[in-house]
Amino acid sequence: MSRLSHWIASRPVIAFFAITYLLSWPLFFVVFRVLPQSMAAQGTLGSLAVFAPAVAAMIVAAVAEPARLPRQRAAHWATFAVAWLLAWATLVLFAARVRGAPVGPPLVVFGAILALLPAFTASRAFSRVAGVRRHFRTLAAPRGNAVWYLVALLAFPAVQLAGAGLTRLLGGEGGAAAGPGIAVDPAVAALILLNGFFFAGGINEESGWRGFALPRLQRRLCPLVAGLVVWVFWALWHLPADLASGDPASAILVNRVFLNAMWSVLFMWVYNRTGGSLLAPALFHPAMNASGELLPRTDVATALFVVLVLAAIVSDRMWRRLPETHGAVAG
Repeated sequence: MSRLSHWIASRPVIAFFAITYLLSWPLFFVVFRVLPQSMAAQGTLGSLAVFAPAVAAMIVAAVAEPARLPRQRAAHWATFAVAWLLAWATLVLFAARVRGAPVGPPLVVFGAILALLPAFTASRAFSRVAGVRRHFRTLAAPRGNAVWYLVALLAFPAVQLAGAGLTRLLGGEGGAAAGPGIAVDPAVAALILLNGFFFAGGINEESGWRGFALPRLQRRLCPLVAGLVVWVFWALWHLPADLASGDPASAILVNRVFLNAMWSVLFMWVYNRTGGSLLAPALFHPAMNASGELLPRTDVATALFVVLVLAAIVSDRMWRRLPETHGAVAG
């Protein structure tokens, strides 16, 4: 083993964060500073950048546990094909229905190429490399009670709708949404959710943040501290996009410092409750993004989220370390 490989294997969390930033921030720089008006750059380089957490997890897992396993060709290619077709269809329909892009050969070809990224990521559940297969296995064979996957999908819309309803009962406005609000076509909502799962916050990000870094941090730290450590690197990772967004600094700070800290605890909560199933936060994250885009945002909903986070912390006693045999603690 080379010195670099030994360093990666002995410090997997530090290596993961370092590789994630090294792979993504130069691409973000090109997208947001060098070619900010180029849709081609955003579509290609930007897409590669947001898959950096998943790629970094693959690299570190392969270096740390490089043993070769028997091939599972049928499962591998079936997973790849299904994920590729779904991601391709999602991207084309999302671009046409949600973003208003014209459907033609360029979009169809571009979608087919870009869909290779989530297809490759999902098929790592059947990789021949032991560390990679073990890490991605729960994308294809999720653990835990199905209730927690419903929580992952429905918690954000339920809380935001409850907040809007309570706000109206109290005589206030129902809140504003970035998108069309609660009168939204279910097909549009499904496309936004699926696009998030395949390309923006789902398997591309959560394969790294909660799926890789969190269980390794929980070897030595209690869940609450481990989740907040991940929050720091996760929130900071968005800095290039935040600086290029033109949003007020106050709004960025509220989002990254306050809201993202809460979301990180909730993502960690469902990950731990499912015994370390990567699929749970990979659903929770795009559900959060879709709800933020489509549903009303109110101060009451924010207060309800604070209550939910505190309830999760207390009910799970997140200040206590998990046992080493827990599925959400990397062995």
